[in-house]
Amino acid sequence: MKLTALQDQLTGDWVGKSTLWCNWLPEPEKETSSESRLSVKTVARGKFLSFAYTWSLAGNNHEGFLLTGNENDSETTSGAWGDSWHQSGSLLVLKGSVAEAGAIELNGTFEAPPDPDWGWRITITQPTPQELQMMMYVIPWNGTPERAVQADYVRA
Repeated sequence: MKLTALQDQLTGDWVGKSTLWCNWLPEPEKETSSESRLSVKTVARGKFLSFAYTWSLAGNNHEGFLLTGNENDSETTSGAWGDSWHQSGSLLVLKGSVAEAGAIELNGTFEAPPDPDWGWRITITQPTPQELQMMMYVIPWNGTPERAVQADYVRA
């Protein structure tokens, strides 16, 4: 499935809650939730979908974005992700696909010295037409994907 088939159902403003998991921290700091807003728009004459979101941690406001598009006429989806807390200013480049049911999955890697590169996965699903969920997973170089972010939204 191509992203353009999802534009009408994804575009618009969304409100909800974002939960961040910092698995390296002790309880109760390991899991933190905040209010979150998401705006999904088409950009570049409908060739791309832009996901722009806000969230907070310890009283500090943060924001992030995901820009996604299809590669020509293929089913392959590409993306670039940036977040004011998760990154130092470098974009994470992602590749993935859109399932027939409409779930978007994108995967990328980032340097994590002294270890080999780690992975990062972003999935976007719509449980119902009025709900949107964005999940992010960190994938240690030698391990199983771990939940990093879960953002659950409803239409604003």
